[in-house]
Amino acid sequence: MSSLEAEQSRVRRSIARLPGWDGETAVIEPALPVLASPSWRGVDGTPWRVRNAANGESAFVKAMDQDAALYIDVPCAFEAASRACALGIGPRVLCADLDEGVLVMEDLDRGWRVGTLERVLDPAIVDAVLAARRRFREGPPLPKRRGVFEEVEHFHAAAQEARAQLPSETAWLVGELRLAADAIRGLAIAPVPIHGDGNVSNILISDAGEIRLIDWDRATTADPLEDIGSFLVEAFAHEPEARDAFTRHTGAFDEAAFSRARLYGIADDLRWGLIGALLAAKSRRNTLEFYKFASWRFARCGMAVREPRFGETLRRLA
Repeated sequence: MSSLEAEQSRVRRSIARLPGWDGETAVIEPALPVLASPSWRGVDGTPWRVRNAANGESAFVKAMDQDAALYIDVPCAFEAASRACALGIGPRVLCADLDEGVLVMEDLDRGWRVGTLERVLDPAIVDAVLAARRRFREGPPLPKRRGVFEEVEHFHAAAQEARAQLPSETAWLVGELRLAADAIRGLAIAPVPIHGDGNVSNILISDAGEIRLIDWDRATTADPLEDIGSFLVEAFAHEPEARDAFTRHTGAFDEAAFSRARLYGIADDLRWGLIGALLAAKSRRNTLEFYKFASWRFARCGMAVREPRFGETLRRLA
């Protein structure tokens, strides 16, 4: 059996668990192109669209790739997706099959669009995204409790062990962000469940302006400002726009809190650079441009750390 046939068999077994579905007669088709550069899209699990030949219903299926074990807590990700479904801020989860590593969701195809940088220029969309993230934080802690600074250390060690190609300044970047981690560690912070991934392509937007958050693979229990920081660094190239969105979200501008969110965003770039480098070294999927994606995240992190404002941001935490 080929790898493609094996993966489709996984999908059929999971689909067969749904009432009214027959896994053997389900029509399985690729849902979207898998890209690791310039966007990280469909990388964590192969995206399929499955149609019920009997009644025409369709479902969106994410079959986790074996690479996911390198950087994702799959049980926590599936639990987070299910919680988002219950809260109405994520697609309906029809089946979360941990045995197969398959997540089956409602198919938000017609009338929905993937988020882009152009679409998040609309303040109403930004506010809806931040409101959804805020709502998710109201639930009980998730089983995963590792924040972005801990993940930077983890993936830096993993990349070194894998002999991954890393920029010469990587150790320096890790060291500079340890200063931020040490400063934040001394603050009184109540960890909450967070989405943890600010990529704007993880937002679905309906024609009516509704939003749904998808791809809960970085979900964890951490500082709520980590969730905001990872989104702001992706959505806004310039600080004034990020400040405006932050102020609308929090109700007032707090310099120390905004600085904390910015530092989390900078650390998020380094984390994703390390993940990309790790997969470039270890993934069997050598047609995906993992290192090209990593290079962009390393570069943006390096630019932020070199700015004089990085030191100012650290001082403003107090």
